[in-house]
Amino acid sequence: MPNKAVFVLLDGLQSQYAREHLGYLEHCVEKQKAAKYEVLGELPSASRPMYETIFTGVSALEHGITNNGIVRLSNQKHLFQMLKNAHKKSLVLAYYWISELYLSSPFDRNQDMVHQDANSCIDRGFFYYEDTFPDSHLYSMAAQFMKQDTYDFVLIHPMGIDDAGHKFGAGSKEYSQAVIQNDKLLSTYIPMWLDQGYSVVVAADHGMSEQGYHGGNSDSQRNTALYIIDSRMRQGFSKKQLTTLDIAPLLCYVSGIETSEKMKDLEVDLHDENKEEQ
Repeated sequence: MPNKAVFVLLDGLQSQYAREHLGYLEHCVEKQKAAKYEVLGELPSASRPMYETIFTGVSALEHGITNNGIVRLSNQKHLFQMLKNAHKKSLVLAYYWISELYLSSPFDRNQDMVHQDANSCIDRGFFYYEDTFPDSHLYSMAAQFMKQDTYDFVLIHPMGIDDAGHKFGAGSKEYSQAVIQNDKLLSTYIPMWLDQGYSVVVAADHGMSEQGYHGGNSDSQRNTALYIIDSRMRQGFSKKQLTTLDIAPLLCYVSGIETSEKMKDLEVDLHDENKEEQ
């Protein structure tokens, strides 16, 4: 495997709506071309705490980003620094809170929106600051950047699902349409990424309530889904439930780097021959 990965973080995607509306990924799973896991999100089921958990493998009580109002750089060993230490090149297209955690805090929209610095932990980035920034534009920008240069790790972080959820609630037509739009985009771009030699991981930071909230301890706010397209993984639906803490070691594995001392052991199921080799 080339150990290159595209990670799509679908902000605010509830598990039920992944199953109902991500038809392309569900098809890949049914045809044994992808692995799928249900994920019980860590608490609090808020965005900024879960971003830090996803990219460090550490719970909110330890990393200290316990709510969305805590604006500072990460003080943990995180994936982007680990990629840089392994001489791997990263591209990030994400909401500006990712920049505030791993590049510059607080975010200055007049100078931090477009980032390019090979000496920083993220080589190239685009950080939008309006929740309404179109998901379709973000995927297109990623495609353009990936044609201009070669990257070992690509993060694409669309906000359309979360934005529709907050405005209309899970269960609304608008929330479903936002998921369906991302299904169409993923079914367009994933084959391209696979042709370029990437593994693909699609996950979420949290779910969404029917009232348009998340942060708490209900199933609708915590339950999300995880899809992995990587030939080293055991394909199909898994009965094993993972948590948000399992995403960081997975991203390390598909990127070909060592996990940090604080991360969990890899919990996803590998092919038997890979297990024997390890």
